[in-house]
Amino acid sequence: MRVAHIHSGVRGIASYALNIYRYFEQLQQETLIVSEAKWTKQRIPVFEPDSFLVGGILPWAKHPSEVMDRLKEFHPDILHHHHPSGHLDFYIDKFRRELDIPLVCTFHMSVGSKKYMIDKGMNRFFLMTRKNFINATCYVAISQFVKKQLEEIGGVPKEKIVLLYAGVNPEIFKPVEYQPHDTLQVNFVGQITPEKGIDMLIDVVQELSKERKIKLNIIGNGTMKSLLMKKTEGDPCINWVGFLSSPSEVSKFYANADVTVLPVRWDEAFSYIPLETMASGTPLIASRCGGNPETVTDGKTGFLFTPGKADELYDILKKVEIPQLWDMGQQGRELILKRHTLQLFGDKYRSLYENILRDPSHLKQID
Repeated sequence: MRVAHIHSGVRGIASYALNIYRYFEQLQQETLIVSEAKWTKQRIPVFEPDSFLVGGILPWAKHPSEVMDRLKEFHPDILHHHHPSGHLDFYIDKFRRELDIPLVCTFHMSVGSKKYMIDKGMNRFFLMTRKNFINATCYVAISQFVKKQLEEIGGVPKEKIVLLYAGVNPEIFKPVEYQPHDTLQVNFVGQITPEKGIDMLIDVVQELSKERKIKLNIIGNGTMKSLLMKKTEGDPCINWVGFLSSPSEVSKFYANADVTVLPVRWDEAFSYIPLETMASGTPLIASRCGGNPETVTDGKTGFLFTPGKADELYDILKKVEIPQLWDMGQQGRELILKRHTLQLFGDKYRSLYENILRDPSHLKQID
């Protein structure tokens, strides 16, 4: 089975494709990864067409024909497109027709939300490109949240939409033994951008540092980084780690922290952050929006709060005890081993691909 993946190469979409690649690599099945933007994850064989970023965000392949040539050279059995990719979203149906093979479309973003600027942008881009996916064999929703949106505005048959949750490698993201301490260790992992809510988290931590010992590790890069670094210069409770490309490096920060905070303001479809931190034995505090409530059980594997409500986040971080967080982390780890391992994730996709090649008119539901 030969599968070609087309995606943007950025953020969680690249992690998703990387995990699929690693799984099928173990099975010695060939996979082609086409990354429309520059690949920044672990080094694997990737085809990068000549491209640039529109507005510093949207990947734009200059010559889609070179992608078509590479696809023909690879001879895939299945074409797997990951939306949003960028310019190639407008060409995916053309690729499908020329290759004459089944097309799988996985949707990684909210396609129906309009609460925040990036939500509105993703909605408009989906509506602009939707006709290019209309003839897909299967539509994969990465969360119930996305599945519902596809059913409501996607314009595709419900029986073609399959829910399939992501997974992580629990051998990379794994816990460490608890060592008693009195400084609350907090992580933020992700893009340093307004929709991620990192500015609000910094404000909360700085205010809370007047009442309890706390330290915030910030892992990632983004458009707000320089501004926020200047604002927090000399503050001992703020540790700017920077971007880490190695999952094992990120895992060490997860495992040695007491809690990870995901204070997103927008409707993030399904983040890898909850899976990675819970696999590492560390609970999550997250905004109650997008796909977050599907992985975080409030009061058991973490806490949920109203998006943008700094006072709610403040109260959680102020009242929670460190040993309590480590107990919650153990429960999160158990959940990952049961539902969200890399092995389970790969098994699901292998089953889906086999279903599509064997009997595409009768798709079986997965999650």
